[in-house]
Amino acid sequence: MKWFPNCCGRYRQSLCLLASGVLPESEKDQIKNHLAACADCRKYYGELKAVTVPLTNWEANFAHLQPGANDRIRWAQAVQAAGSPGPLYGFTPVGAVIEWWRDVIWPCRRVWAGLAVVWMVILAANFSLRERSPAMLKSGASSEMTMTLKAQQKILAELLTDHSVLPDADRQRIFLPKPRTERVELLIA
Repeated sequence: MKWFPNCCGRYRQSLCLLASGVLPESEKDQIKNHLAACADCRKYYGELKAVTVPLTNWEANFAHLQPGANDRIRWAQAVQAAGSPGPLYGFTPVGAVIEWWRDVIWPCRRVWAGLAVVWMVILAANFSLRERSPAMLKSGASSEMTMTLKAQQKILAELLTDHSVLPDADRQRIFLPKPRTERVELLIA
């Protein structure tokens, strides 16, 4: 962990400009004085110089390389195509649906297909269950089933009732005020 702020951070951009040879003369003296005093910045400047020197002489190093006529034509066409505006399409509902299809549906088409299959299965199950329930109510076996279901509901209601709660008559009897004599006996006993 550094305890002191980096004082050389403000010189980094100027060192890059000095290494590439485009630093203004008014700032060169200040940067050179700092380089004389700071070893880290001298190292950084040396690394920058190692990269920028070959790049400053690139014309001399690559003068023998000339692109062919086909390459020049291909580059010229690419530059012209990049500069010319593309075809403009008007807003149409069909075009909007096609764009939406390409952006939303097509990249995730397997997910959408899976969701469609799930919805079809749910829809088929819903229709198959809907068709059976009226037929079951009309049959004779369904009336027996309904009676059995009601009997089971009564048994379940009896089992679920809370027997710890007293009826209203018992509640009133418990909370009636007692005569003073009964209260005194309780205190004595």
